[in-house]
Amino acid sequence: MNPGLPEEQQFTLSEGTVTIGRTKDNAVFCLHKSLSRKHAQVDFDGVKVKITDLQSKNGIFVNGKRVSRCELFEGDSFRCGDITFLLEGTTTRSTKVSNQGAFHQDRAAQTLPSPFAIDPSVARRPTVHATPNVTVADDQRYKDKLFLLIRASELCVSELSIDRVLDELIALAVQVLEVDRIALLALDDATLDMRPRVIRTFVAPHQYPYSTRVVDWVVDHGSPASFADVSRDRTLPGELARDASVRGAMCVPINPGGGTIGVIYADSLSRADCFRPDDLALLRALANLAAVAIESAALRNSERQTVVSR
Repeated sequence: MNPGLPEEQQFTLSEGTVTIGRTKDNAVFCLHKSLSRKHAQVDFDGVKVKITDLQSKNGIFVNGKRVSRCELFEGDSFRCGDITFLLEGTTTRSTKVSNQGAFHQDRAAQTLPSPFAIDPSVARRPTVHATPNVTVADDQRYKDKLFLLIRASELCVSELSIDRVLDELIALAVQVLEVDRIALLALDDATLDMRPRVIRTFVAPHQYPYSTRVVDWVVDHGSPASFADVSRDRTLPGELARDASVRGAMCVPINPGGGTIGVIYADSLSRADCFRPDDLALLRALANLAAVAIESAALRNSERQTVVSR
């Protein structure tokens, strides 16, 4: 809660059952009027995490949809009342992550920690972290990203063409993300393949402007991912040799709710394990805005065709 400030909190998720609510008899409590006394129950068996609504007044929303009970995966955000959480460190979606479970209480999705920023070689149970030491640079970084998201949301309700909107979203991203290459790919309705729609590169041209192995993994799993060193990652499908120059990478799906219709991909050719937790969260937020823009453009186009046909 309150990312980057002294009152930021993280909570350990041990095996068993914990409850979330606004009273102190809950393992995770927050004195907020939007929460019920006992709002939700989270069950963790060491591998899977499930959340259940305890007949709360304001409900539980997982990735934007209200649910009464569902399984949570690493990277899933869920909201109890007006309080947003992020689950980080389960094993269900990535072979890179050891058996861990923790969630971070937060109100601003753009600064949530990455669920993949965990050392796979270290098997340890999550712990409650002390209040982080936030620097002036970190504070400015968060402010820059907040401003970016405000500007990005304005683009999505503008009268610009969809191609211009997507290009501007990527242009905004490179203002705050330290990347060598970034691309937005969209589903081709005819071939059902992911085709580049926007590509920005800040290094010498390469034969492959992005890692198809990373893109294919994200499309297949439908979940965001950050990779420490793609050039050494043998868990990804495809030819390892094609990614010999790719170090750190992250990729998120563009999904308006009916399936993945595109992805946003970013990488570094010089640095491994280079992307911070909030970098992945920011890319996820931009992907959500891109999904809204694409769906809105398709709806406007359909309405114009209807008017012409009449």
